[in-house]
Formats: sequence, structure tokens, C-alpha cells
Amino acid sequence: MSGRVQLQHLELDENGTAVSTDKWAKRDKDVDEESEDESEEEEEESEDSEEEVDEGTSSKQPQQELTRAERRELKKKKGQQQKQEEDEDDSDQEPILANPNITVGKKLNIADLGAPRELTRRERDEKEKKEAKERYWKLHEQGKTEQAKADLARLAKIRADREAAQAKRKAEAEARAAEAKKREAAAKSKRI
Repeated sequence: MSGRVQLQHLELDENGTAVSTDKWAKRDKDVDEESEDESEEEEEESEDSEEEVDEGTSSKQPQQELTRAERRELKKKKGQQQKQEEDEDDSDQEPILANPNITVGKKLNIADLGAPRELTRRERDEKEKKEAKERYWKLHEQGKTEQAKADLARLAKIRADREAAQAKRKAEAEARAAEAKKREAAAKSKRI
């Protein structure tokens, strides 16, 4: 084995070069051929799309000389031309289907900037709710609403209950104090 190279899995291909015949080499070769086929298809598709762009332009430059940026610009110009042509065609005709829900923005003049604007329905509703709430609380503070009257009646009842309870406690305290004085007087009389 000294100095000799073993060539067990090699064959000569059509070009006369030695090619490996083991299973891994075949798999790698198949993958390489598939990727080459895919790249060739992609190149053909890109050439087709580039030829379409080139046909739409007035320049006679070969495709290879155009840079990517130039191709983009050509596509943009072509798209703009198509839009202009469509706009010209559409301007003569009324739109068949128009969305009635689309609101067209009002154009303001300089004179209109100082003028008060009309409120939207939602803004009007919010403003009315806020004003109604303010009126209600103003009347509530004065005690003129039904809720205020009920609250005041409940508060009056609570105050009366508290006053009655306080008077009861005061009477009980006085009664205890009087009882204590009687006991002291009885205790003093027994001592004498």
C-alpha cells in the first residue's frame, strides 16, 4: 500500500475523467444536477420577465447592460403610464359600482378655518350626555331629584336612629352613675 492509491469505486465518464461510483457520490451528483436545473429554470423565467419589461420601453439597450435599479425604474414608468391611460379612460365614464359609504373629505378654505364646524352625531350625543349629567348633579346637590330625596330621607332616618341611640346611652350612663351614688351612700351609711 505504500505510494499506491486505491481506486475501488471509480469509473470513467464520457469525458474520460474518473468519477466515484459509491452511493453517496451519486446522491450528491443528483442533488447538484437538480440545483443546476432549477437555477436554469429561474434564469429563463427572469429573462422572460426582463424581456417583457424591455419590450414596453422605448430604449433599445440590451438586457445585460441594465442594472437592477434601472429595471425597477422602467417597471415604475410602465405602471405609471398604464395608470394614466386607465384614468383617461375612466374620466369619460361614470363609475359603474361606487361605494356609497365612502365619505369624501370636505375641502376647507382659508376663510372656513375661523368658522365653527358642525359636530358629528357621535360628538353631539356625547355633548348632550355630558350636559344632562351636569344638570342632574346640579339638581341632586340641591336635593330636587328623586334619588336625592330618597338619600336625604335615609340620612334623616339614620340621624334620628343615631340620636335616639345616643340619648339611650346617655340615659343608661346617668342611671349607672345614679346607681353608683346610691351604693356609695349606702356604703357610707353602713360604716357610720
